[in-house]
Amino acid sequence: MKAKIQIDPPARILRRHGLDASGGAQRFHTANVLRRIQKYMPYRTGATIKLTVAQTDVNVPEIATETPYARMLFNGKSRGGKPIRYTKTKNPHAGPRWDKAVSAAEGAAMAADLQRYLRGKGV
Repeated sequence: MKAKIQIDPPARILRRHGLDASGGAQRFHTANVLRRIQKYMPYRTGATIKLTVAQTDVNVPEIATETPYARMLFNGKSRGGKPIRYTKTKNPHAGPRWDKAVSAAEGAAMAADLQRYLRGKGV
């Protein structure tokens, strides 16, 4: 006896479970990172954080901060190459490379959040 088994391609399976780049799991993770990364961004007036929240579309798997000064703040260097001193009175975790800071400090918690989300979806 021969049996022929047909399964969906991996891309379709991932999409069905919300695990593709525009799926529910990715939207959840992008929103979670956006919420958590704000602790590591410089805060003087709050304008950069507010712009980041406004410019980031959780349907796209990236955090957007599109301002003329964002690259300097992100890298921690002024136009002349001098290191930027971040004011930490309003945001004590502020500093350069927000992506690495949030990943190092809260990566395990974000992974656990995503696992709980996926378990709740039955994945």
